[in-house]
Amino acid sequence: MSLFFQDCDKISGIKPQIRDFEHLPIAIPEGSAAMQLQHFNRFFLSLRMKFMILFMALITIPFMISGAFTYTKYASNVEQSTKNSTLQIVDQIRINLDRYVKEIERLTLAPLYDPNVLAILKNHSQLYQKGAYLTAEEQFKMNLFISSMSFDRSEIESILIFTNDGSLFGNADTNVTNYWLEENKKWMEQVDNDDGGLTILPPHAVSYYMAGPKTVISLSRLIREPYTHSKIGFIKVDLKVDGFENIFSSVNFGNNSKLYIYDRNGIPLYPQSAAAGPDINDPRFLSASAKSKYTGMQIWGQIPLEELRKEAKDITGYTLMISLISLAVAFLLAIVSSDRLVKPIRHLQSKMELVKKGFLKERAVVVHNDEIGQLSEVFNRMMSEIDRLVREVYETKLRERDAEISALQSQMNPHFLYNTLESINMMAVQINHLELSGVVSSLGKLLRYTVDKRQTKVYLRDELRFVEAYLQIQKLRSGDSMRAELFIDPSLHIVLVPKLLLQPLVENVIEHGMGSEPVTIRIRAAAENDDLIMTVEDDGVGMDDPALERLLLRLSAPEETTSAARNTAFGQRNGGYALRNVHQRLQLLYGKPYGIRIQHNDHKGMTVLIRLPFEWEE
Repeated sequence: MSLFFQDCDKISGIKPQIRDFEHLPIAIPEGSAAMQLQHFNRFFLSLRMKFMILFMALITIPFMISGAFTYTKYASNVEQSTKNSTLQIVDQIRINLDRYVKEIERLTLAPLYDPNVLAILKNHSQLYQKGAYLTAEEQFKMNLFISSMSFDRSEIESILIFTNDGSLFGNADTNVTNYWLEENKKWMEQVDNDDGGLTILPPHAVSYYMAGPKTVISLSRLIREPYTHSKIGFIKVDLKVDGFENIFSSVNFGNNSKLYIYDRNGIPLYPQSAAAGPDINDPRFLSASAKSKYTGMQIWGQIPLEELRKEAKDITGYTLMISLISLAVAFLLAIVSSDRLVKPIRHLQSKMELVKKGFLKERAVVVHNDEIGQLSEVFNRMMSEIDRLVREVYETKLRERDAEISALQSQMNPHFLYNTLESINMMAVQINHLELSGVVSSLGKLLRYTVDKRQTKVYLRDELRFVEAYLQIQKLRSGDSMRAELFIDPSLHIVLVPKLLLQPLVENVIEHGMGSEPVTIRIRAAAENDDLIMTVEDDGVGMDDPALERLLLRLSAPEETTSAARNTAFGQRNGGYALRNVHQRLQLLYGKPYGIRIQHNDHKGMTVLIRLPFEWEE
């Protein structure tokens, strides 16, 4: 201990000496890694570089946003416009197909209005049933009738009339076999199922032409006897497949576009290779369709989206090129403009660097009366004031150090108190005075807890142990007139709470709530959502309503400094400063929703409710 005071005497011998603050150099080794990093950061974080980046960003970003918006909007408009156009084209194809089918249908209706044809077909069926054949005259009339049906469409291969047994008649320039072919049975059954309606037969091979098998698309109808409605034959118009396809080959939605036509059963009519059908969910294509209510045919058109977006990409390329040119122009403008803007700032910066090294007499040269010039003037005034204040502060700090050393010399080491209390405790144990030993031990705990300034928040269990030690000391004075009960969930013991949270509230009960009867203090803690709720409840003398109202007002009142205010009476429990201090500490730490609340108990005494948020040690 003597060594300690000798060192303090040496320290106290220091006399204030005013240094020359005009020149306090600070040396940094040239070429060091720290210096290189400093230069690197200064270049990339300099105001000039920021101005350059700002200029380029102000020009480039709008162009980029404009380009992206233009591309998106243009692509959307082109896609929507093309979709509408495709729908119109597909619908126009449907209309043309309906018109074409109606023209062919008129040809298939001609036999129904010719009595000679109906009679021959009827007689043919009857004669055939009896094993007879048509006469040459009847065959001539049938061929002549078919030849008289005027049609000037190159895609029509031939017009044929079939009897029930498969015999057929064609126009004069068509060489066909006049005997039954088994292949006719399939399409006849399909036409028969339509019961007199027009049937569109998808591409199929036929062998009744003398020149050899052909693949045709046909429109056919069942012929009935007008009075008995019996089936007496079929009329069939064969269309050349390539001729039928020529009708749509001129339709062009664009490069790589596709057109599909299906009959009402989903069988492809055009092209024949489209059996799988279009993939309407293919993201590479824009699809549009139309269905004929008249024929049941489905028309599909598909356009590749890549073709639609090609123009938009071209516009994007032009926009990007303009953006790059703008970026180059912005870079040049940024170099010129930033240099003019930053030059006076650099001058001011150089003066600040000198000040940082200790040259407090340096002043900036004011050239312009703009913001930078005003800043330089403020800098000059500030440096004059700093030069004056530094000297004053330095002298003040030296005087404060002398005062601290003097106070340190007179301060008693807390360990001396701990050791003294421990000695008293050992003496009490030796004389078997266990009650005194417990009180001394509790006093030591209180001393350690209050003197330790390292922690402002502690575990709830430590705060409870401190309260228990405090109550043990108080029981030495009050005896059996005071009893404490703690109801704490062990899971809450490691919750962090402000230090000295509960002791002031317990002390308030002891100072103001004790009467002639014994008092029980109950401390509880429980979780409520994300908050910790603690209560300090007693069954002491309590206070009346006016006093409670005044106490509640004091909790939120401004800081009181006069002794008269501190001595104001508040009923049975006057003062209330401990409660107010705890309440304000909680609100400063956690905000307005937290703090304490005071209320009457049902029978007697008071309850102080504490609300604070859950806080765990990380």
